[in-house]
Amino acid sequence: MKKWKNGAVTLACDELRERIKGKKIALMMNTTALHNDGRLLIDVIVNEKWAEVEFFFGMEHGVRGDLYANDGHLSDRDSKTGIKIVNLYDYPRLSPPVEWIKEVDAVVFSAQDVGVRHWTYTPWLMLLIQSCATAGREVIVLDRPNPIRGDIVEGAPAEKKYAGGDLLSGFEYPLRHGMTIGELATMYNDIKNVGADLTVLKMQGWRRDMWYDETGLVWVPGSPNMPDMDTPLFFAATGLMQASSFSLGIGTTTPFEFVGDVGFDGQKLSDTLNALDLAGVYFIPKHYMAMTYRNPEEGTGRKLTLCDGAFMVINDRDAFRPVETQLHIMETVRNLFGDKVDFEFDLARSRMGTDKICDALKEGRSLYPIIEEWRAGAEEFKRMREKYLLY
Repeated sequence: MKKWKNGAVTLACDELRERIKGKKIALMMNTTALHNDGRLLIDVIVNEKWAEVEFFFGMEHGVRGDLYANDGHLSDRDSKTGIKIVNLYDYPRLSPPVEWIKEVDAVVFSAQDVGVRHWTYTPWLMLLIQSCATAGREVIVLDRPNPIRGDIVEGAPAEKKYAGGDLLSGFEYPLRHGMTIGELATMYNDIKNVGADLTVLKMQGWRRDMWYDETGLVWVPGSPNMPDMDTPLFFAATGLMQASSFSLGIGTTTPFEFVGDVGFDGQKLSDTLNALDLAGVYFIPKHYMAMTYRNPEEGTGRKLTLCDGAFMVINDRDAFRPVETQLHIMETVRNLFGDKVDFEFDLARSRMGTDKICDALKEGRSLYPIIEEWRAGAEEFKRMREKYLLY
């Protein structure tokens, strides 16, 4: 069988095998968790009998990635292995149930983060750590790269009011956090005094200045809207606006790379954004078909719609600052099309980790003071996180 060629980064799969040998375990992972040779890690662990797998914890998109976002209709059993799936959508706060964790010796977590706070897999890891501490069981994290580098931090940490309240943040850390899942787990376990028996299995060869395409690891979409290894950087530049009434290109082959809607003027939007001379990015006017909200009465329902907007092109990813760019985009959209848009359709403030953005947008104020505040917050977080960095 043809195998994936190993690259610069090696995951600690061999160490994991030795760590769980002879144990009863649960797996909290999905199709983004691969062995170094490209095989799906779930199947390797089960088929090669690395341990006795009692059940899977089912997260967003399901164990096999066969469900759309926020679809909680997970199967009771895995289609390939027949192993029980514990559907986390069935439990309060979507938290891994302590009673199930007590049935095993350890829970193994591995899922690809995208480097942006409001990506549900990583906040779910924080809930797992809390539950494992309560159950008195070990949690093992097979660490994976941050795909948009580990040396750049943007945005102030989520405010306490919103941190950890849902799956849009695990605790108080910035929007672009520049950390791996193992580092975030270590930090959470310490600063929140959780006291979990936490083991992080480190990668070999990963450097903080690496982009994902420099790791040599294969990319598997963790979501239909995260199709390739470039998408996380666009997600960092438009993802906060998922709670808005206009389109980010969801339903196209390039999600999060558009900003537009019916009634927008893509030429005017592109020209205005380009006039800001933002580092590493420019905008092209474009018509496109995408899924958009039609009116508030339809709730979270979407409809395929012809949109006019701006297509984002990143021409220098090292210089590009997606979080700051996103605030400029929101202010520009408000200034140009304020009577046509709503920024608060769905969990906007929780996703942003603050009330300040929505309040400023509503009141017609500039977001630039928030940009300056977030720069200072990011620098403070970089100093605070230093002792938790593993690489």
